Amino acid sequence: MKVLSSVLLLTLVGIPAQATNYCDRKLCRGKGRHIACNGLTQLAPSCGSSAREIPLDSHKQAMIVALHNTFRSRVASGRIASSRNGRLPPAARMATMQWDDELASVAAANARRCKFEYDQCRSTDRFPLAGQNIALIGNFGRARTDADLVMLVISDWFAEYEDVEMGQLESYNVQKGGPRVGHFTQIAADRATHVGCSLVSFQPAMTTQWLFVCNYAITNIREEPVYVAGSACSGCMTGCNEKYPGLCNVEEGIEPKFWD
Repeated sequence: MKVLSSVLLLTLVGIPAQATNYCDRKLCRGKGRHIACNGLTQLAPSCGSSAREIPLDSHKQAMIVALHNTFRSRVASGRIASSRNGRLPPAARMATMQWDDELASVAAANARRCKFEYDQCRSTDRFPLAGQNIALIGNFGRARTDADLVMLVISDWFAEYEDVEMGQLESYNVQKGGPRVGHFTQIAADRATHVGCSLVSFQPAMTTQWLFVCNYAITNIREEPVYVAGSACSGCMTGCNEKYPGLCNVEEGIEPKFWD
C-alpha cells in the first residue's frame, strides 16, 4: 500500500442532528459515551489559536460522495485486482452512497477535539451501527488545496485493497499484526448507504496538520460480509446506477443493518 507522507490512519470499528438525544444511553448500547453527548460545537481550546474548521460546502460534499461511489463502482463491477490476492469478486447489491448531514455533524464533534482518536460511540437514530475512518495529515505543503487533501486521503484509504484477503470480505476480521484493510472495507461495505465528514486544521508544533473524519451508515462488523459477492448489480431491486456501473440505483432502499 502506498502511504501518504506523515499520514496516520485509523478505522474502527437525513434526520437533523438536533433531533437525536445523543446522551440517551440506549443509543450507544454499552459502547461508551457518545461523542456528541454535550459534545463540542466549536473547536476545543487545546486546538490552538491558529486552528480552523474547514467548511465542507456542497461542492466538497459532492466531491467526497463522488469519489466514494467511483471506488465502490470499481469494486462492485469486479474491476479491482490486487497484486497480492488477485481480482476481488463483484458485488451483487452495493448501495450508491449519499451524503448525510447528521453523520457529518457527529464526525465534527470528534474532529473539533484536534485529536487523532476514534470515538467510542457515534450512533444515530437512523444509523445505530455507524462506522468511521480517520486520518491525521501533515507536511502536504502550501500548494495543496483542501480538496486535494481530502481526495488523497480517501484514495489512500481505498488503496488498502492491495492487502485485503478474500476471507476478510466474506467474513470481516482483523488480523493481529496484519496489514491495515479496515479503511478500504469501510468504503466498500455494500450497506454503507451514507457518509458525512468533517475537516479541521491546527498547528500543534511548527507545521500545520489536518484531521479528517468520515462517519458511515454502517461499520465493519466482525464475521459479517463486507459485501455479498455476485454478478454486478444482480441483486438490485430498482435497477443499476447508470453513472456508477455496478451500484444499485439511489432509490434501492438498502438498510444499513446486520444481515438476517
